[in-house]
Amino acid sequence: MHGRLLALIVVLATTAGCATKRDLRDLRDEMSSMRVAQEALLRDLQRQNATILDSMSTQDVRLRGDLTNQLLQMDRQLVQIQELTGQGQQQLSQLRETVRMREEAFRNETGTQGAGQAGDPEELFTASQSAMQRGSLTTARSGFQEFVRAFPQHPRAPDAHLAIGESYEQGNQPVPALEAYARLLELHPNSTRAPTALLRAAKIELARNNRDTARTMLTQITSAYPRSAEAAEATRELQRLRR
Repeated sequence: MHGRLLALIVVLATTAGCATKRDLRDLRDEMSSMRVAQEALLRDLQRQNATILDSMSTQDVRLRGDLTNQLLQMDRQLVQIQELTGQGQQQLSQLRETVRMREEAFRNETGTQGAGQAGDPEELFTASQSAMQRGSLTTARSGFQEFVRAFPQHPRAPDAHLAIGESYEQGNQPVPALEAYARLLELHPNSTRAPTALLRAAKIELARNNRDTARTMLTQITSAYPRSAEAAEATRELQRLRR
């Protein structure tokens, strides 16, 4: 595409004496079309960049190192593409600075962490939480699943189990959501997240018209977790079921 543009410019230069307004208009149209195509390619690369960044949050250090290398290569390509499309010097400088910072961060990470380690639990949890807030449910769920696998006794493990269930709920997958909530109750029955999981499971069962199962869950909340905030809501739900 860049070669075609150069060829057009050469032709225009050699025939400048007889160039018409139509020739100039055609050249501008051609340049505009190529710029649109290059900008579309730039957007595609940026979307791929964001997707890979999400994936990096849920992998071990070795895999994250491979993905980071891929990201750095993509960023360098973005610099080249923006140079070809005539982007402003300020934007190019910002992108080059981003590449430099990522390269430095990558060197620091590989220098301080060994391959095969699970990484920092807070970093993994925060990255998964951010993916959830962006609506990247599969990425978020993978991150939380990796969290509970690598850090089963971490204080935030119940939160991760709950988030796994939430991700299934938001994806309209009630059965695996129920399984995730049941897993939380099995592993962390004394957690403050246990009554939350029970209440959400009860609401899923109500939506599926499994009133008896829902009633059992709601009763369990009021008996096992009477001082929880969920107990008051469970009581109201039980009253509605009696009507």
